[in-house]
Amino acid sequence: SEENLYAQGYFVYDSKKSGSQTVSHLRFGPRPIQAPYLVQHAGFVGCHHFALLEQVDVLGRAAPGATLLLNCRHAPDDVWDALPRPVQEQILDKRMAVYAVDADQIARKVGLAGRINVVLQTCFFAISGVLPQEEAITRIKDAIAKTYGRRGAEVVERNRAAVDRALDGLHRIEVPDGVTATREVPSPVPAHA
Repeated sequence: SEENLYAQGYFVYDSKKSGSQTVSHLRFGPRPIQAPYLVQHAGFVGCHHFALLEQVDVLGRAAPGATLLLNCRHAPDDVWDALPRPVQEQILDKRMAVYAVDADQIARKVGLAGRINVVLQTCFFAISGVLPQEEAITRIKDAIAKTYGRRGAEVVERNRAAVDRALDGLHRIEVPDGVTATREVPSPVPAHA
């Protein structure tokens, strides 16, 4: 809805209805977007469920120099060591910047348990550069008032509190020069199959 900016989205949904995976292919830019295909080289990858790193090649479409945003419960100093070895290798090979936030904890603290979208959206705009950070935060809060206004002032305030806490909970993760993990991603097919 931003004047002089364009967006395009393609969404890939799992066939399972509840608790399934959705992959969002989003493009933003100052010119109309003529790209009728999925993103092949993403400049930004967000993983909203840390466990997916062991189940799906989350970083497969990440471009060299891309940014990764993780929703994870680990303390900032522990995030790197919590990553499986293949994920660490991809981050190093692609020279990615890594950020983490415990969106689940933030949502719980403001009374929105299980509703992490506002927290992660705020973090995305804070680090992506799509809009200047202050402008993005103002627009997110305005959108919250429009979207949740009918549900009452308390719901609006909880979501606005989630925006404010998101920035406090967002941390850039120090990426070392080498792989430290020994844990591999488990194979989905057992060796004896």
